[in-house]
Amino acid sequence: MLRKAGIVAAVMLLVGSMAPPPALADGADVEFLDGTVLRLRPGNPARAAVVNNAGVPYDVDIRSVAGDGGTGAATVAPASAHLDPGGVAVFTVTPAGDDGASGFLVAVARAPGTPTVVARRAYEIGPETVGWLPLVAEWRVTSSRGPFVTGLSGATLPLAQGVSCPPGDATIPVGGLASAGGGAVTVQATCHAGRHDVELAFAGATRAGDYTGTIDLAPDDDAAGEVALTLRSTDDFVFPLLVLLAGVALALVTAWQAGRLSTVSLAVEESWLLEAEAAAAHQRFRQAGANAPWRAYSFLPALQARLAAVRSELSKLSRRFSELTADEGPFQAQLDVMTALRQLVDAWPAAAQRLAALTVAEQAVAGTPGDPPSPWDARPGQAAAGRLPALVTHAGALLRGRPIDDVDTVPQLIADIDATTVALRAWPADATAVHGLRALARRLKPAQRDATDLRSLTEAAATVDAVLEDMWAAADGAAYTGLRIGERLDAPAVVLHALQSRERLVASGVPGPGPGPVPLPPVPPDPALALAEAREGAAATARRVARSRRVRNVLVFAAIAVVTVWTGLSALYFDQAFGGWRDYVTVAAWGFGAQAGLTVIAGALDRIMAGGRVTAG
Repeated sequence: MLRKAGIVAAVMLLVGSMAPPPALADGADVEFLDGTVLRLRPGNPARAAVVNNAGVPYDVDIRSVAGDGGTGAATVAPASAHLDPGGVAVFTVTPAGDDGASGFLVAVARAPGTPTVVARRAYEIGPETVGWLPLVAEWRVTSSRGPFVTGLSGATLPLAQGVSCPPGDATIPVGGLASAGGGAVTVQATCHAGRHDVELAFAGATRAGDYTGTIDLAPDDDAAGEVALTLRSTDDFVFPLLVLLAGVALALVTAWQAGRLSTVSLAVEESWLLEAEAAAAHQRFRQAGANAPWRAYSFLPALQARLAAVRSELSKLSRRFSELTADEGPFQAQLDVMTALRQLVDAWPAAAQRLAALTVAEQAVAGTPGDPPSPWDARPGQAAAGRLPALVTHAGALLRGRPIDDVDTVPQLIADIDATTVALRAWPADATAVHGLRALARRLKPAQRDATDLRSLTEAAATVDAVLEDMWAAADGAAYTGLRIGERLDAPAVVLHALQSRERLVASGVPGPGPGPVPLPPVPPDPALALAEAREGAAATARRVARSRRVRNVLVFAAIAVVTVWTGLSALYFDQAFGGWRDYVTVAAWGFGAQAGLTVIAGALDRIMAGGRVTAG
């Protein structure tokens, strides 16, 4: 400790004795170009330089001063130089001491009087520097960061042919690299004994990018040892792959949702068009009605309310991600509603013709005289004149128009109008048949002597009377059609005509057969079973076609996704650094755009190959 303190005091005394007078020189006028410690190898000279920063010339001497105040462990040549303003002088420093010696190079200005120290630079004498001769002049190393690939790839640099690492492992700094985007990396090389390559280690590569520079494996050899090195710091392929797949998935979801929104939008548009058509249909209906009382029929407000409810449900569906199919689900329910409403709108103008036909049929039946329900049992207080069948009364109610509050009742209304019209048109013929059988029964009754024939006549007449009463009591067209008047009159007609024929035969003296059983008409085959089988077969075929279409679409989307991922990785990941936020945004946009674009192109090609047009029209 005392020895070190003495050395420091001696150096300070020496420097203080060389301090220039104020009139001679400023310490910053002359200085060494490199102020770092000069590293010297025994037997190998090195160079140092001083520069004159002042506006006046200087004559300087360069001296080697040891740390203990001696002459130093190095020699300097030349020992002096003349420095013009801005001039530079270069000196050669040759170490003369052993390893571990140190000292200072001192620049002394020669002036009248005492010499003045104007600059100083420390030097150290150390062992021979380690160095190796590389095989290549350029090298590339990849640093990957990720869950599957982490660490350096290509960090082993081969040595020249016949060069191997000396005994004992050695590690030296060999240089640094820099990135154009900012950031620097320091490089160390380690040579293991007996190996024919060196291992490179890097520190500071915190950002993704290419770090480039030149490293020197043989610092003491000016002709060899340099390698142009590139370090690529990049993320593992898993991350860009996942982002690409996310872009692909986003494109599919977007296309899915866009298709759903388009489908919903078309349905909403259809609802408004249907409402406009409904208003036009009501206008035509009223024009056809002229001044008829039935022209007051209108279901337009109810239809508008129903369509508003449909649009509300469609709006809810647009905010979901469920599949919109035309064969099942809530979307199909709304389509079914609009289909039913369209059928009503399309049929409504023709309802005017139906009501006009009902008017004619009602007037024809209402104008015929009424008949007592039973000719056998006169009922007190019942007059034939002025009595109308219930069917005529119902027709009159149908011919009085009114607002319709529920569109679901419109099909029943139209069906009721048609059925009532058909019944009223059939009424005259049915009434004629009933009247004829009643008249025949009245004529045949007095002539019957056989108890069996009289009982058959009475039963037949009762059946005819029952048919007549049911005709008068039928509340509407459906009830009248359900009476099956023709079928019910067949049996009594056979009995009455058989009795009439027997009467004629008896009158002519030829006995005839008694009334036989009424033959039953053949039962036609029920078409419901055949229709059900046809419907089920068609539905099964439709399901197979739908499954085939879905499988094909999945395969097409998968192939497009593979193309998107491969082209994206080739263009944005392979052979370049990857890892910044811009890289991830770009690869996500690539996945989205490529998937969406290729999907559109595939759809267009599908339509072209199918023989359709590319644009709808």
